[in-house]
Amino acid sequence: MVDQQARILVVEDSPVNQRLLCALLEKQGYDVTAVGSGIQALTYLQTTPFRLPDLILLDIIMPEMNGFDFCKYLKKNKSLEDIPVIFISSLGSASDKLHAFNVGGVDYITKPFHPGEVMARIATHLKLCKLQRQLEEKNRQLQVEKQKSEGLLRNVLPIRVAQELIQTGECRPQSFDPVTVCFVDIVNFTRISSSLPPETVIQELNDIFTAFDAITHAHQCERMKTIGDAYLCATGIPEPDARHAHKMAEVSLDMIDFMVRRNLVADLKWEIRIGLHTGKVVGGIVGTDKYLFDIFGDTVNIASRIESLSLPMYINVSDELYLLLENDFLFSDPRSVHIKGKGLEQTYFLLGRIPESCNESI
Repeated sequence: MVDQQARILVVEDSPVNQRLLCALLEKQGYDVTAVGSGIQALTYLQTTPFRLPDLILLDIIMPEMNGFDFCKYLKKNKSLEDIPVIFISSLGSASDKLHAFNVGGVDYITKPFHPGEVMARIATHLKLCKLQRQLEEKNRQLQVEKQKSEGLLRNVLPIRVAQELIQTGECRPQSFDPVTVCFVDIVNFTRISSSLPPETVIQELNDIFTAFDAITHAHQCERMKTIGDAYLCATGIPEPDARHAHKMAEVSLDMIDFMVRRNLVADLKWEIRIGLHTGKVVGGIVGTDKYLFDIFGDTVNIASRIESLSLPMYINVSDELYLLLENDFLFSDPRSVHIKGKGLEQTYFLLGRIPESCNESI
């Protein structure tokens, strides 16, 4: 709003004062509209919402509706309450002035008025109004940016972790137990992708990992991160979950099912290996400029090693996790494998779900 182009509404029942004020204001370059009563002023405001005034000069003693009542109505209306009102009246008592400010006026000029004083006060309040609107716009923009930033945090961090970071500015590392960790790796991705255009490589990873994100979200699991063509997710973190093992088993089976269906129609056929393990992890935010919530510990390392010992399109499961799932899922016979850091261990291939009818008959 430029002061010299500001719109001013004059509400004055005296034709003489009305003409005088209009002449003064128009001489200064203002866009002026004049009415003779509060009722006429309300009619104007209601019928021309696209041309609301930037300031109102308001007389008090008028027919039908006095200035005080008009101002009270104005301040109760959401679309009109921010318009500054300067009272200009022959009433000069302290109580009249106090009443004018109480009903929402920003200034009070006593008749007979000095033209220079009227112009100076109008210019001051228009400038204040302009600054107030600029401040409100900046606050609105800041709020939009704040919502964007918080939305980004919630996209890259678990919701509870993001909320703690937003509210306190930090997130303390925690131990989580029990947690089920899932490692997924695309078989021969490095070798095959070396002969593909970069755009194709990224598009393939994006397509596969977007589907994995949807699967983990559907089962209330958390995607931790991707490392090249490897995908890491977990359940039971940051919120405890009594069904952490079962949910991750469902996630893994859905991932295999997605890859099978995708390979039926996709030009590039990919296979994945999956490794699952359960146990205790430590979780916390790593970095200060680019936040990453990461998990650490033997459980993560073992899940990674179990994945590397899996076969294409198979889900390799640790013995600890097998014991939690054996009554609800189908498994292969145990395989004896050497796991770095643990020695000789038994793992199982997760093959599918036991039908509910079979569980009921048992």
